[in-house]
Amino acid sequence: MVARLKVSPSGQVYDVDLPQVKVTRDEGGGWYVHGRGHFIFFDDREAAESRRHELDVYRMQGGDSTWPR
Repeated sequence: MVARLKVSPSGQVYDVDLPQVKVTRDEGGGWYVHGRGHFIFFDDREAAESRRHELDVYRMQGGDSTWPR
Protein backbone atom coordinates (compact mmCIF):
# COMPACT_ATOMS: atom_id res chain seq x y z
CA MET A 1 0.00 0.00 0.00
CA VAL A 2 1.30 3.45 -0.90
CA ALA A 3 0.57 6.28 1.54
CA ARG A 4 -1.01 9.45 0.24
CA LEU A 5 1.14 12.40 1.19
CA LYS A 6 0.30 16.11 1.19
CA VAL A 7 2.83 18.94 1.25
CA SER A 8 2.12 22.21 3.04
CA PRO A 9 3.24 25.55 1.58
CA SER A 10 6.25 25.42 3.94
CA GLY A 11 7.36 22.12 2.38
CA GLN A 12 6.48 19.90 5.35
CA VAL A 13 5.08 16.51 4.33
CA TYR A 14 2.01 14.96 5.97
CA ASP A 15 0.64 11.41 5.73
CA VAL A 16 -3.08 11.67 4.96
CA ASP A 17 -3.67 7.92 5.36
CA LEU A 18 -2.63 7.51 9.00
CA PRO A 19 -5.04 5.20 10.85
CA GLN A 20 -5.66 7.91 13.46
CA VAL A 21 -6.15 11.67 13.17
CA LYS A 22 -3.21 13.76 14.42
CA VAL A 23 -2.53 17.43 15.05
CA THR A 24 0.94 18.53 13.92
CA ARG A 25 2.63 21.94 14.07
CA ASP A 26 3.71 23.12 10.64
CA GLU A 27 7.21 24.54 10.18
CA GLY A 28 5.68 27.57 8.45
CA GLY A 29 3.27 28.26 11.30
CA GLY A 30 -0.17 26.96 12.07
CA TRP A 31 -1.39 23.44 12.69
CA TYR A 32 -2.60 20.59 10.46
CA VAL A 33 -5.15 17.93 11.32
CA HIS A 34 -4.22 14.93 9.20
CA GLY A 35 -4.89 11.22 8.95
CA ARG A 36 -7.87 9.05 7.91
CA GLY A 37 -8.13 11.09 4.70
CA HIS A 38 -8.03 14.53 6.34
CA PHE A 39 -5.65 17.43 5.67
CA ILE A 40 -7.04 20.56 7.33
CA PHE A 41 -5.11 23.72 8.27
CA PHE A 42 -5.76 25.81 11.41
CA ASP A 43 -4.07 28.97 12.64
CA ASP A 44 -4.16 27.89 16.28
CA ARG A 45 -3.73 24.62 18.12
CA GLU A 46 -6.95 24.90 20.12
CA ALA A 47 -9.08 24.95 16.95
CA ALA A 48 -7.10 22.05 15.45
CA GLU A 49 -7.47 19.95 18.62
CA SER A 50 -11.19 20.74 18.69
CA ARG A 51 -11.64 19.47 15.13
CA ARG A 52 -9.56 16.34 15.87
CA HIS A 53 -11.81 15.67 18.85
CA GLU A 54 -14.97 16.18 16.74
CA LEU A 55 -13.67 13.72 14.16
CA ASP A 56 -12.82 11.13 16.82
CA VAL A 57 -16.24 11.44 18.49
CA TYR A 58 -18.05 11.22 15.15
CA ARG A 59 -16.10 8.09 14.25
CA MET A 60 -16.80 6.48 17.65
CA GLN A 61 -20.51 7.09 17.08
CA GLY A 62 -20.32 5.03 13.92
CA GLY A 63 -20.01 7.85 11.38
CA ASP A 64 -17.93 7.77 8.23
CA SER A 65 -14.33 8.30 9.37
CA THR A 66 -13.71 10.78 6.55
CA TRP A 67 -16.42 13.30 7.51
CA PRO A 68 -16.06 16.30 7.35
CA ARG A 69 -13.05 17.15 5.23
